Amino acid sequence: NYINIKYFTMDIKKIKKELPIGASKQIAKLSGLNISTVERFLAGYETKEHLKLLEITTQYLKEYKERKAKLTAELQAVAGA
Repeated sequence: NYINIKYFTMDIKKIKKELPIGASKQIAKLSGLNISTVERFLAGYETKEHLKLLEITTQYLKEYKERKAKLTAELQAVAGA
């Protein structure tokens, strides 16, 4: 079990690096949880709301990356026109 938590900590820290500035606040808002709970989760600590935070963080990062890719493509199209 310790090994699983250790790997989770490494994975969540990698994911945290991909999140934009202010993501913790947005994830807290989306999940209805306190920002300190979200920040503990993103630091690799187990929380009571672990699964909920995994789900919300996954959804948030997916939508962020999709929006970023779409806007980058639009900008490149406009700049190249």
